[in-house]
Amino acid sequence: MKRFLFIFLCLFLIPKAVHAQNVADNKFWIVNGVLIGTTVYDIESTYFALDRCETCYELNPIMRPFVEAGKPQLYAIQGSIDAGIIYVSYKMKKQEEWEKNVLWYWIELFELSHHDLMMQNLLLLMLSQT
Repeated sequence: MKRFLFIFLCLFLIPKAVHAQNVADNKFWIVNGVLIGTTVYDIESTYFALDRCETCYELNPIMRPFVEAGKPQLYAIQGSIDAGIIYVSYKMKKQEEWEKNVLWYWIELFELSHHDLMMQNLLLLMLSQT
C-alpha cells in the first residue's frame, strides 16, 4: 500500500510541478501519456499471455522476478521507471541548449520502442495455441 501511495503521489505531484513552470507543452504531455499507456498495456498483455499459456515466461531476466512477484510489484517498478523517465525528460526539456531540449523526446521514444515488444507477448500466445 505504501508503494502504491508513493507512486500515486509521484504521478500527481510531478505533473503539477512541471505545469507550474510552463515547460510542459502539449507534446510533452502527449508523449508521456503514451508512455504510461504503453506501460499499462505491456503489463496487462504480459499477464494475459502468462495466464493463458503454461509454457510462457518473461524473457527479460531483469524484470522476471518482478513479473513473478505479481501485478502490484510490477506496476510499482514500472511506474517508478516511468516517473524517472518523465522527470529526466522534463529536466532536459527545461535546458536552454538546443541539443538537450530536443534529446528528451528521443529518450522517451526509446522507452516507447521497448514497450513495442509487448506485442511479442500476444504473438507468442497466439502461436502457442495454434
